[in-house]
Amino acid sequence: MKLLIAEIWLVAFGLFALSGTSSAAVIGTDHAGAAAYDDGFDNGDDGSITGDAAFGAWGETQNGGAGKFIGDSTNLASGAGADINMAGESFALFSFGDDGSFVNMARSFGSALSVGQTFSLDLAVNFRGGLKGFHLTDADANKLFSFTIGNLGGGDDYTVENAATGNGSIGDAYDANTAFSIMITQTSAGGGTWSITRSGGINDFDSGTYAGVAERFELFHFNGPGGSEQDLYVNNLSIVPEPASLALIGLGGMMILRQPRGL
Repeated sequence: MKLLIAEIWLVAFGLFALSGTSSAAVIGTDHAGAAAYDDGFDNGDDGSITGDAAFGAWGETQNGGAGKFIGDSTNLASGAGADINMAGESFALFSFGDDGSFVNMARSFGSALSVGQTFSLDLAVNFRGGLKGFHLTDADANKLFSFTIGNLGGGDDYTVENAATGNGSIGDAYDANTAFSIMITQTSAGGGTWSITRSGGINDFDSGTYAGVAERFELFHFNGPGGSEQDLYVNNLSIVPEPASLALIGLGGMMILRQPRGL
């Protein structure tokens, strides 16, 4: 019996060490079809679908001719865009003018991602005017990974920045029907992995690593030319445990149950 208790403590300690932190982000989801966004996508809104504490409220900074709204990612004057909608709706950001107009929508996780947890979201874009995209940051807003879309400072491109590995263009081929699924997985107390899966008219996959502990993210749109084709659409926010971690927990439990009880 004493041996069994010791084994229980050993497995529990091992799982705690594997996590790298004493707390984890709350598992949950959010999307633009939530009732909280029926009157728009506003500063202070929180429409968590599952896991009430998975995400904090949205925080907005804005300047000039820029803003955000709830819209349809397929509703483009130039043709059908990528469908990342839920109930026909996605979060959308826009800006117009070359005078420093921008909008930034930031949101924290309920807690920092623990080892084995994954945060994901979907982006849809059409034209690549201005600069728009996604930043992953730590609790102090230091950038750990950025995915930028636009033509400021260079040609039309899709680019990874601020990562530990995998920085640079992931390919500049254009298609009106373009969606990106971004996945961020905390793999240790000091960093994790990122991946971007492109779908629609062009399929592609890119990945790399980041340094630091993921705790919040930002969506941004800067100096865009205006027009629906230039909007950035985002949707389907999710925090889940990584399957490998669940498997280890299950294995640990089986190891305990398989021990002889007569010792």
